[in-house]
Amino acid sequence: MKRHTFTKAQIGDITINYELVDYTAPWRTTEPETFLLYHGYARNMLFWEQWIPLLATDYRVLRFDARGCGESSAPPAGALMTFDQLVGDSLGMMDKLGIKRAHWVGESSGGIVGLAFALAHPDRLHTLNLCDTPFKRSPKIETTYTVGEPTRAAAFAKHGVGGWCRQTLPYRIDMTRASPELCEWYIREMDRTPVDVAVQKSDMVGRGDFWPHLPQVTVPTLMLAGQKSQLAEEENMLAMQKQMPRAKLVTFEGYGHGINLLAAERCVSEIRQFIAAQRRI
Repeated sequence: MKRHTFTKAQIGDITINYELVDYTAPWRTTEPETFLLYHGYARNMLFWEQWIPLLATDYRVLRFDARGCGESSAPPAGALMTFDQLVGDSLGMMDKLGIKRAHWVGESSGGIVGLAFALAHPDRLHTLNLCDTPFKRSPKIETTYTVGEPTRAAAFAKHGVGGWCRQTLPYRIDMTRASPELCEWYIREMDRTPVDVAVQKSDMVGRGDFWPHLPQVTVPTLMLAGQKSQLAEEENMLAMQKQMPRAKLVTFEGYGHGINLLAAERCVSEIRQFIAAQRRI
């Protein structure tokens, strides 16, 4: 049984599957601000399911399947995917829906897209909120993520995206806190991503290194990270915070990666507090 009725919009060369939710009081006299929720690598907008009821009574909430993921259309096989391209898709969605500014929330590599967006279009963001987001992919996982194959592309070809996800899942979600049902759902949803798209996105993330550009991120930024994340390592998150002029870091003690799923209520609470603090400045 389908739980949602999503909408599609033509944005540039692709069709994007999205949902814009607004459960704010119909008698309010001011227009609600908008949250833009951007999912991580080879995932889809269903990874934000728990966030909608936590936000939508006070904000409009926009979420969508990124290029090639979920029900959004995929670029041609073998195409080069870039952060600029994903930024353009996001900007196109905002323009299409008449959203002048948004609070960006990105999980893992979705936060890296947010960094690229904040650098290119700082005037279009109220705040930038990052969940388990490093400034680049950790070199420690380059060989781990190939799961014994010469390349990650070869690993996808042999095991499929779902099979690859199963073997690498502890890096992307703290399995000591995630239920077996959540883990199996996570694998099934990632397996929906075509192998070619997974390869394109992997190559794009591998090329990205935002460390030199962090001092130019002027948008107020909240960084949320699991203390034990193997992708957003605590030492690197502290260094990242120091590089950014308007960044705050909140570490979730005892958590690994995947706090957007494992601690959604706390994540939203921290973001709400951060936004309130920015309004008092």
